[in-house]
Amino acid sequence: MHLIIAISLILLIFTQSSRADNQPIRVGVDAWVPFRFVTDSEVTGIDHDLWTELSPRIGAQVRYIRCPWKRCLEMMRSGQIDAMSGLAWRASRAEYITYTKPDYFMCSTHFYIRKNEEHRLATAQDLKQLNIGMVRGSAYYSAFDNDSTLNKTQMAQESVLLQLLSAQRIDTYIGTDCQADYELARSPWSDSFIKASFNPGNHLPLYIGLSNRSPWSKQADRISQAIQEIMNGEFPEKIRQKYYQ
Repeated sequence: MHLIIAISLILLIFTQSSRADNQPIRVGVDAWVPFRFVTDSEVTGIDHDLWTELSPRIGAQVRYIRCPWKRCLEMMRSGQIDAMSGLAWRASRAEYITYTKPDYFMCSTHFYIRKNEEHRLATAQDLKQLNIGMVRGSAYYSAFDNDSTLNKTQMAQESVLLQLLSAQRIDTYIGTDCQADYELARSPWSDSFIKASFNPGNHLPLYIGLSNRSPWSKQADRISQAIQEIMNGEFPEKIRQKYYQ
C-alpha cells in the first residue's frame, strides 16, 4: 500500500511538472517600444529577444497574447495568460504574480513636459497643480502610485500621452526613461518636450512575472536560472548596441 501511494505521488509530481513543459507559455504583450513592437502579424523588440533566448532554455514555445496593459494584468490574475515581461515589482501584483530573478533591465521614472515650461514642475508639490498623463495600470513609484489626490489622466498606451501633451490636454506625463526617451526621440515632438526639473530619483527594475494560477509558476526557479545565464552572457551588450546606439 505504501509503495502504491509513493508511486502515485511521484506520478502526480511528474504530471504537474510536465504539464507546463508540454505546453507553450502564453505571454501577454502590449506595445511598449523598444521593449515590445506589436503589430497584427508579429512581436519584436527587447522583450521578444529575451523570450527568444529563454524559449529553448525552458523547453517551451512562446505564444504571444495581445492585450492592453491593464487587461494583461487582469489575465495574469485569472490565469488566462502565463507570463508577462517588463513588470515592475509591486506588492499588490505579487499577490497573484511570481516574480523571476534577476531583473533584466533597469529604468528610472521621469516626468515629461513642454519645453520652456519645466519650471511648472520643479518639486513633488507642483504635481498637485497639474493634469498628469499616465498609462492605465502602470506602476511608477509608490508616492505617485498611491496618491489619489493627484489629477491623473489614464490612457491605454504611452504614444497617446505625447499627443495629449502636444494638444495641451495634459500638462505633463510620467514615464520610464528606458522607454519614454526612446519613443520621444523618434517622435515629431523630440524638440518640443523635455524632462521636468523634478526628478523622483527612483530606480525601476523590470522583471518577467509568472501567473500564480499557471503551471509555469512552479518552474520559477528554473526560469530564473535561465534568465541569470542569459544576463551573464552577451545579451545585455547586444541589446544596448541594437536599440540604444
